[in-house]
Amino acid sequence: MPLRNTIRAMGSVAALVTLSVPTAAAGPFDDVTVSNDRTLAAFESVYIAPVQVDLPTDVRTNIRDINSPRAVTENDQTLRAERLQRDLSRAFDRHFTLADGPGDGVLTVETTVTGLRSTRPTLADAELNVQIDFSSIFAGGADYEAKISENKTELVTITDSFQSSLNDGRPRIGVWQDADRASRRFSDQLARYVRNN
Repeated sequence: MPLRNTIRAMGSVAALVTLSVPTAAAGPFDDVTVSNDRTLAAFESVYIAPVQVDLPTDVRTNIRDINSPRAVTENDQTLRAERLQRDLSRAFDRHFTLADGPGDGVLTVETTVTGLRSTRPTLADAELNVQIDFSSIFAGGADYEAKISENKTELVTITDSFQSSLNDGRPRIGVWQDADRASRRFSDQLARYVRNN
């Protein structure tokens, strides 16, 4: 094989490897960073730390500014964090013993909500536009980061984003319907990831 064709073939193989490895490693998530080769499935106890919320601060100040995230009230942030806490506890409780705190032999799951998008207009939207039509619908969703550790030794960091589509045929009734769907989906997939790794 001529040298030029050999180099071209090697470049194609390298491109395939670069594209396929991160995708396979991340599985259903956007990104998975493994910091330690401990086997997660070997742990019997899991501590679900209180869910934190860290949303972008550069929210839109005009309802027509579609390039900035919509604001979320503190009350809505608290309710969505509580919802995720329940979903995580439910998902992990199926296969692990839920612990009351971190420690040796206990896997700690620390999750942060990094994005929230409602399905229907919220009070925060109404503050920007008092004439907003509350029958409006949006493609909602949520973004998350989960840090998995044992006694402050970080093992895995996972980030994931879920965005619904207005073409998925689902009726949109609840204000936070898509974000709640994202919460259940992320919780189930995270518990499954820990169980299988």
